[in-house]
Formats: sequence, structure tokens, C-alpha cells
Amino acid sequence: MTQTVTRPVPQKSTGIPAGKVAVKLPNLFQGFLKQTPPLNPYYEEVRSESERWLTRFCSLSPQMQMKLQKLDFSYFCAIMAPNAPRKEYRTICDWGNWVFPYDDMFDGGDLGGELKDDPIKSRIVVDSLLEPFLTGEVSKGRMRIVEAHDDVARRIFSTCTRGVRRRFLYRMHLYSKGVLTHLDDHFDGRRPTPEEMIETRRDSAGSGPLYHLVEYGHRLHVPNKVFKDPVIRELENLGMEMVCITNDLVSYQKEEGDGYTGNIVAACRMDGMSAQEAFDYVGRLLEERYRRWEAAEARVPHWEYPTNMHVAKYIEGIKAVVRANLYWSFRTKRYLGRDPEEVRRTGIIYVLKNPPYMVDDRTEKEETVLVRG
Repeated sequence: MTQTVTRPVPQKSTGIPAGKVAVKLPNLFQGFLKQTPPLNPYYEEVRSESERWLTRFCSLSPQMQMKLQKLDFSYFCAIMAPNAPRKEYRTICDWGNWVFPYDDMFDGGDLGGELKDDPIKSRIVVDSLLEPFLTGEVSKGRMRIVEAHDDVARRIFSTCTRGVRRRFLYRMHLYSKGVLTHLDDHFDGRRPTPEEMIETRRDSAGSGPLYHLVEYGHRLHVPNKVFKDPVIRELENLGMEMVCITNDLVSYQKEEGDGYTGNIVAACRMDGMSAQEAFDYVGRLLEERYRRWEAAEARVPHWEYPTNMHVAKYIEGIKAVVRANLYWSFRTKRYLGRDPEEVRRTGIIYVLKNPPYMVDDRTEKEETVLVRG
């Protein structure tokens, strides 16, 4: 008698890591972002110089040095300021390499995080950043990372126009204010709407000062009256919003495991959207900015020569900042893992089904119900 043995049918692997779900990114490479951007010709030689400067100035540990090298923010700057002379490009790279470890102190990123749970010290550090240029005074005990900014700013201000200086300091003020607002929301447990988050992140993402670094690096002479024009202001804001929305889309995969909630995608998920619904919704916010950009650019006023030429280059500079942010994000392994090119080809990333902040959020709601009951 022949006995039939029933064996379980092997399950076909989906290739999705355990505990995760696949989501499709929106199309990020559209409009003026389609074409591969040119690089500043001094990129390779200036990159190592700039990284060594920050390493020496701040006495970075070998581990921090390695992280800084992996970030390769000089590549970002090479796209942002492709036509800047060597000296100016080097200064721009120094600011870029400075801002990442400085910013990471407040949000727990790869290069720091020591201030993210200390709102009092955070405010002291932020206030100390611009005091030499606003009050002419310097507090005792300022951090070396703050003093590094003094060095970069002095080099910028030694050659730039008074208008560039004023605009750069104004953007740095807004950046500092945005960082503190972002921290206050975190410590107060406040949950802003996606649009409110975009407004705050527009400043705290740090892209505003980059506009005037491009202005400085390309030696533009844009009259003050141009910056009062509502269309120019709209283009500036749209550029910053594109940067912060794109950042949240590409960085979410990295940030969710840390329980980070200051991301627009995370806010959408906490409002009850599925992972894909959240990415689709944030993608539509970005798509709206693309459309508004095209409409606003078509309304740019005409000025007399040579103002028109410098305004056109300034607008191209805004585009270059947005372009640099996108192409750098798909080059570095900071956000998209070991193979960002594969992510660009497929548009697929894998995110947690139940990120820590969702578990904490549900627990908090349950505890609230029990207390009320």
C-alpha cells in the first residue's frame, strides 16, 4: 500500500523585510529637476579641504570624521553653486559641512543629538549663534561648532555686499527661530497639521541661507527692491517648501525607527493614514508646489538691464538649491540605505508597519481613556 505524504507548499518570498511594508515614492524628478545637474569643477579638491577644516576646528572624533565624509555635503554645494569660483565655493562648502553637525544636535541625527532633550541649553546655543553679528558681543563658553560659524561668516562678510549680509543674517535668524519652534512643539507634545509643519520646516530646514550663499558665491548684484516683490518671495518660499517636503519623503525611512515625529509623513500616519496613503498625500503637497512654481515663474516681473540678468541667475540659484537637495539625497546613503540608485529606479522603499511613535501614540490615547473613565 502506497502512503501519500502531504508536504506543506513553500510560501513564495515577497522580499519585504519582516515587520515592514513596501511603499511607492511619488515622482520627485520632474519639472526643472529632470536634468542631471552640472557640478562645480573644484568639487573633488575642495571637498577634502573643507572636511579637514571642520575636523580640526571642532576636534571631531574619528567616528564623527567618518560620518562627515559619508555625508559629502560638498557634493550638494557643487550642484548648488556650479559656477562659484574656488574661494567662494570653499566657503560655501564650509558652511554646508558646518550646518549638518550643528543641526543634528537638535534632532538626534547621525552627527549629534545631544540637545534634542534639553530645551534650555538648546535656546542658549541658538541665541549664541548670531550674537557676534547682531550685538557685537560674545558670550562665554560658546561651543566650538558655534565658533566655526563665526569663521565662515567672517569670510562671507569680508567680500559680499551689505544686501547679501543683511539677507543672510535674516535667513539665519529665521532658521534659528524655526529650530526652536520645532523643539517647542516636540517638548509641548503639540501635533501641528502638515501645512503648519511645512511652514515651520520651511525655515528650520536651513535652505533659506543657501539662497544668499549662492548670491555670494556667484557674485550676483540683485537690488534690494527685487526681494520685496511678491513673486520673488513666493518663489523663495516654494523652493524652501519643496526642500522640506522632499526631505521628509526621503528621510522618513531612516527617522521612523528612532520614533521621530517631526516629519510630515509621520504626522499623516498618526492622523490615521496608512503608510502608502501618507506618502501619497505628502506627494500631492509636493506636486502642488511644482505647479505653483511654474505659475509663479511665468509672472516674474521685468527690470532694467543688468538687473534682469542677475534676477534670472538668482532664480536659477533657488532651483539649484532644490535640485542639489534632491540629487544629494539620492547619492548619500544617509536616508535611502545602501543602494539609493535602486530606490530611484524602482521608487520603492520599506517602512515599518508599526513604528515606535505609533505604539507610543496608541498607548497615550489608551491611558487618557482610562484616566477619563
